[in-house]
Amino acid sequence: MSEVDRSVSAAGMEGVRFDKDRFPDAMGPRCKFGILTPAPNTIVENEMHEMCPPGVINIVNRYYVPNQEVRSDDDWRLIMAHTRANVANAVDGLVQGQMDHLIMGMSSESFMGGVEGSMALRKELKERAGCDVTVGAEAAELAFEKVGAKRIALLTPYYPVIDKNAVQYFTEKGYEVVAVEGLKCKSIIHVGSQLPDTLIPATKKLAEAKPDAIIQLGTNLRYAHVADEAERWLGLPVFSVGVAIYWAALRKMGINDQFKGFGSLLEKY
Repeated sequence: MSEVDRSVSAAGMEGVRFDKDRFPDAMGPRCKFGILTPAPNTIVENEMHEMCPPGVINIVNRYYVPNQEVRSDDDWRLIMAHTRANVANAVDGLVQGQMDHLIMGMSSESFMGGVEGSMALRKELKERAGCDVTVGAEAAELAFEKVGAKRIALLTPYYPVIDKNAVQYFTEKGYEVVAVEGLKCKSIIHVGSQLPDTLIPATKKLAEAKPDAIIQLGTNLRYAHVADEAERWLGLPVFSVGVAIYWAALRKMGINDQFKGFGSLLEKY
C-alpha cells in the first residue's frame, strides 16, 4: 500500500496532521459562525444567511435527526434522543472549518432539563468546539433583558413535552410565562411549512394575555419577518428565536451592525 493509500485507510486514517494555524477567511474576515442544525431543518440556515453582515459568513453542518412523524410527546423525545446521539460529530466537522463561534440552530434542545440541562449542554458544546457558543435559551434571556420583560408568552411548533421544558427553564430563571401556543406540528418538515396565515393569528392570541414580550421557539418556523411586522401591530417586543440567537452571537463577537427587517433586536440593540 502506498503512503497516500495508507493515509486514507479506513482502519486508522494514518497520516492526519491537523493544521492549527489560523488564517483570515477571504469571505468572512470579521467572523466565521459554525451553525449546527438538524437534518430536516430547512429554515434556520437560510434565515441566518439572510442576517449575515458584510464580512461575516456561516458554515453549516447538519446532524442526523429523522423527519419523524410527530403525533405524541414520545415522538418528540425520540427527536431529542437523535440530537443527543449525533450532535457531537457535527461539532467536530465544524471545528475543521476553524469557526470563531458556535451557534446551535435548534432551540428545543437548549431547554431540555430546565436550567441545569441547558447549562450542561452549553458546557459540553463549548468544550467540544473549543470556542464560545450561543444557544436559544440563553439568547431568549438576553433579548428579554434588553427590553426589561418579565411576563412572557411563547409560540412554539411543539407538543407539550418540549413546551413544558421551556416553561420550566424560564420559570427557574424568574420569568412569568403567561401564555403558550403550541402548534403541534406533524414533523420537522411540517414546522418549516407554516405560513403567516397560521403564525399571525397565533401571535395575536398570545398578545391577549398581555405579556411584556412574545418569543417564538423552534428555529424551523419561518418567523423572523412575521416578528418584525408583529412588533408594529402589537406595540410590544416580538422575537424570533433564530434572530435572537444570531443577534446574541454577533454581539458576543463584538459585531454591532444594526439593520432593519428582522425586528427590534437587530435594528436597535
